[in-house]
Amino acid sequence: MLSTSRLWSALALLLLAAFASAQQKVLIPERLERPTVVDDKGVAQWAEHKAEQCPACVGKGKVKCTTCERYPDDVTQCLDCQRAESREATCRMCAGEGTLPDPLEKAACPSCSGASFLLCSVCGGAGGMFIGGAKQRSKCPACSGDGGWKCGACDGKRLVESAVLKPSLKEAKDKDLQKALTVTDAAIEQLSKFEPTGGQKARKDMKALVKMLESVQSTYPPVKRSIKPLDDFMSKMYAGSQFQGSDENEAATMKNMAERVSYYLKIQKRMIELAQKRNEANAQAAAGADPKAGKDGKDGKDSKGK
Repeated sequence: MLSTSRLWSALALLLLAAFASAQQKVLIPERLERPTVVDDKGVAQWAEHKAEQCPACVGKGKVKCTTCERYPDDVTQCLDCQRAESREATCRMCAGEGTLPDPLEKAACPSCSGASFLLCSVCGGAGGMFIGGAKQRSKCPACSGDGGWKCGACDGKRLVESAVLKPSLKEAKDKDLQKALTVTDAAIEQLSKFEPTGGQKARKDMKALVKMLESVQSTYPPVKRSIKPLDDFMSKMYAGSQFQGSDENEAATMKNMAERVSYYLKIQKRMIELAQKRNEANAQAAAGADPKAGKDGKDGKDSKGK
């Protein structure tokens, strides 16, 4: 039979897994589009951003709290919905605005993925636990009963800026876009292979993750701002090392960190690729039509096939 402390550790892991797997809906980076329009000079310009209704909250800015929905009776403290009577939480996809932000300018924070907070993975956000044979709940040794912390990378604002290029991501030159894409691809690949083990190797694992984040920090200030908060967060999680299952918990926490940063980078990669396509179209327009092509630019024939 599991000891009370071990049982609590298992419950914390369950809650953490539930938090990770029952996340709110997210956008698929590879399917994101950003329209362009051709001006009177034949140059493709970025179309004015039209705020589209958020598909996750259908324009309401609120969604059902995934934590309280799964554990309506067991959860007494929730950082997401604050245990509001409606059991609704701020939509992370749109940051509560009801409309999607311009992906060329804003994206969900790489540290919290739009949650605005970092959930304590020792207590699963509950803020406390029953230790040993105690009949009264003790405060979590990691979060001191708070259940988590406001995200330091976005200061709780959920959305952060996109890639910082000169003069901007929208107008960057091909060489700068390609340079950013190269480091972004490399970081995404490294993060996908990151397999922390926790326990005695936890600090070494965290150093490896920090190094990956540092590789793109000059291009992505939000990632740079994520490094210290995430490192500090893990330092607090080590307070749960007294409980059985802590190795797996630490590993899962760091893996989740890596996945959140990777998601942010995948959105940035998509935007860079769209910027490259726009530049390519404008380069072709500037070079003029292929002299072998006809009036419609196909096979030396005009639109009537002559």
